[in-house]
Amino acid sequence: AGESAAMNAAKKGRRVAVVSDREEVGGNCTHLGTIPSKALRQSVKLVMQFSSNPLLKEFATLHKPSFPQIMQHANRVIDEQVHVRSRYYQKNGIDVIHGLAAFEDAHTVKLGSRGPVLTADYFIIATGSRPYRPDTVDFKHPRIFDSDTILNLDHSPRKVTVIGAGVIGCEYASIFGGLGAKVELINPAETLLSFLDWEISDALSYHLRDAGVRSRHNEEYEK
Repeated sequence: AGESAAMNAAKKGRRVAVVSDREEVGGNCTHLGTIPSKALRQSVKLVMQFSSNPLLKEFATLHKPSFPQIMQHANRVIDEQVHVRSRYYQKNGIDVIHGLAAFEDAHTVKLGSRGPVLTADYFIIATGSRPYRPDTVDFKHPRIFDSDTILNLDHSPRKVTVIGAGVIGCEYASIFGGLGAKVELINPAETLLSFLDWEISDALSYHLRDAGVRSRHNEEYEK
């Protein structure tokens, strides 16, 4: 959202600067959310197609890639996206400043304790989102991950329980199921992704079941 707003403002003649808390552009979408999960999903989809081919099935069983290996591919995609997006900012004459900014007044922000100080007529706050972390869950436990920290997983688990069957939960259930893990998908609702047409939701359920994912509807974790 921040990138889109910056590009549109620059194309309409505004002088624009972007403050990013990351060393590389792209925001959460590129580094933690959409791009990594889609790159992982595409890699696993190819693995599943390879494994289902009768001519290649035996070879695929012997050489199934691990989660860290397919994550290496996702990292290459992320690097490509960072390069492309950096060129967008350069092409449109947008300054990218790395750091954390705080408001001094309605038209001034300061980066860190020493500056620099930026003034502007308008500010757009597009800080992205973060995974929900209930107080009752110990996210420091070595076996508990959220959708950000799962990208640092250094092995291929044999069993995964995904709590929450939203878009991201279904994605990672599909990813780990495709890698051969036994997956339990805990869904508090009656159906998967109820905002979709029922035909799509039903097809998703079939796909997940075929990938070894057991969907448990109307269930929540107790502890």
